Amino acid sequence: MNFLEECSRGVSVLWESIVSHPFLRELAKGVLPGQKFSYYLAQDDYYLEDLLSTLGLLVAKADEKPLKVFAARLLSETIAGEVAMHETIEKEGYAHPFSKGEIARQYGDFLLRTAYEEDALGILVAISPCFFTYRDIGVRWIREVNERTPQVYRLWLEVYAGEAYRDLVDTLRGWVCRKASLVSPSRKEKLFGTFRWATILEYRFWQESYTLDVDSSLT
Repeated sequence: MNFLEECSRGVSVLWESIVSHPFLRELAKGVLPGQKFSYYLAQDDYYLEDLLSTLGLLVAKADEKPLKVFAARLLSETIAGEVAMHETIEKEGYAHPFSKGEIARQYGDFLLRTAYEEDALGILVAISPCFFTYRDIGVRWIREVNERTPQVYRLWLEVYAGEAYRDLVDTLRGWVCRKASLVSPSRKEKLFGTFRWATILEYRFWQESYTLDVDSSLT
């Protein structure tokens, strides 16, 4: 059993709670209120800002050239893919001035603290649950879209269900497993904790977007 298989076993119930979250079910079915999606999108914008900074530090901390090249690819494809997709969706009327929520703040602080304090492997593990769950979300829910599903929801799912994102995620998996196979058992235990906390934050991110009174969060 490799490192990521061990990580997955430890968060399997939580993982399923993320991928099957009612926010995502309603999004795919086309019944998610637009205001909830707008709130999520605003929070994800804040998250992406912190992720880009984190990936910049990953580029700087990568200890071998192939990893540095991949880290730069993660950075550039996040900008070309997710950031560009956000800009397209926001032009369709989904941009609202929501303040940064508590979970986006916690998640950003976690990523940046990890990026400054840990090595490249620590950063790779911290970002993995986000990339991996979004891939699983895209694959599961793209099959559920129908004539009621707004085009922007369909576009959002297509990004994460697409081949380009699959290739990015598969390469990330390979790097995490290879680097983790070289560390001590005590270091692995610490990395398991990093992976689990990032997974918890992923769940809380969806939960906040689904349950929050979004009207009270407008700036």
